Amino acid sequence: MSWSSFRPYQAVLVDLAVAGSVALTATYWWHQFREGGLIFGLLVGCALMWRRHRPVAAFVAVALLSMAMLPIEVHGSHLHEGMLLVSMAVAMYAVVVYAARLKTGIAAGVAAALLGTVALTARTSLEYSHELPGLADVQTGLLLSVGYGIVIWAVAYLARGRRLSYAQAEERAATAERERQHLARIAVAEERTRIARELHDIVAHSLSVMIVHANGGEYALDRDPERARAALRTIGATGRDALVEIKQLVEMLRSDEPDADRTPAGLEQVGAVVERARGAGLAVDLVVDGAPPAVSGGVALAVYRIVQESLTNTLKHAGPAPTATVRLRYRPEAIEVDVSDTGTGTVPAAPGGHGLVGMRERVSLYGGAFDAGPRLDGGWRVRGRIPLAEVQA
Repeated sequence: MSWSSFRPYQAVLVDLAVAGSVALTATYWWHQFREGGLIFGLLVGCALMWRRHRPVAAFVAVALLSMAMLPIEVHGSHLHEGMLLVSMAVAMYAVVVYAARLKTGIAAGVAAALLGTVALTARTSLEYSHELPGLADVQTGLLLSVGYGIVIWAVAYLARGRRLSYAQAEERAATAERERQHLARIAVAEERTRIARELHDIVAHSLSVMIVHANGGEYALDRDPERARAALRTIGATGRDALVEIKQLVEMLRSDEPDADRTPAGLEQVGAVVERARGAGLAVDLVVDGAPPAVSGGVALAVYRIVQESLTNTLKHAGPAPTATVRLRYRPEAIEVDVSDTGTGTVPAAPGGHGLVGMRERVSLYGGAFDAGPRLDGGWRVRGRIPLAEVQA
C-alpha cells in the first residue's frame, strides 16, 4: 500500500496531536491548570481541528478567542501570553500552508503580528504595571511578534511549496495513468477491430465460395456427377484453407512476441485467391505487371485482402455470369491493385465496419489511396495504391 493511501488517517492523527498539544501547553507549560486555561485550550483545540479544511475560519476563531480571553482574570491571574502566541502561530501556519491563495497567508501573518503585539503589550500592562502600555512596550511587543511571526511564516511558506509540489506530482501521475488507460482502451478497440476484420475477410470469402459450389454441386448431382464431385472437392479445399488461416490468426493472437507474424496471407497467395474464385464459377483474369517487391507483412496482407474481398463481393453481388479482372502493378514507388467486374449489382458496405470500410482502413494505414464505386460502362471497380517509400521490408 502506498504512502499516499495513509494520508487521510495521518492528517486526523496530526490534527488531534496539534489540538492536544495546544491544550496541554495552555494548561500545564505556563501553569495555567485552572478554569481559564482549560476553557481556552479546549476551545482553541476544537478550532484548530478545522485548520486543514477551513484554515481562514480556524484562524479567525483562534484570534477572536485570544482577544476575548486576554482581559479575563481567573483567580487573580490573566491568561499567559505564551498560550496566545502559540495558538496564533499554529493558526497562521495553517492559513499559509492550506489557504487557496498565498495573499491570504500574507494577510494572516500581518494580522497575527498585530494581535501578538496587542497580547504582549496588554499582558505587560494588565499583569505588572496596571497602566496603559507605553510606546516602549508597544515597540518591544511589535519586535517580538514580528520576529516570531517571520520565522513561523517562513517555515509555513516552505511547507506550502512542498505540499504544492507533492500535489502537482500526484496530479501528473494521475494524468499519466489516465492517459495510459485511455491508450490501452484505444489499443484494445483497435485490436478488436483488426481481429474482426481478419475473421470477416477469411470467413466471408471462404463461405461465399463454398456456398456457390454447394449450390452448383446440388444442381449437377444428377446431371453431371463428376462436376458435383469437383464442387465438393473445392468446398473441402476452401474449408481447409480457411481453417489454416484461422489457425494462423489464433496462433498470432496467442503469441507473446511483440513482433509475431501478423500475416496469415500475402502476395504469393493472391493467385490462390483467383483460382478459388474461378473454381466458384467466376471468370477472372489476373494481370501482373512487374515483380513482387519485398514488403512488410502488413502491406502484403493488405493487397491480398483487397483482392480477396473484391472477388468475394463480385461473387455475392454482381449478378449472373459476371467476369472480373485483377490487375497488380508493382512499381518501385508503390503497389497498385485494381479489381473490376462486369456485374449488374451493387456492393453495399458490410455491416459492422468491414468490407469496403476495412479495405479503406488497410490502405490508409500505410498512407495510400483507395476508392471503390460503379463503373461508367457497368460493373464495379475497386482500386488501391500503397506507397512503398516508407513501408518496404
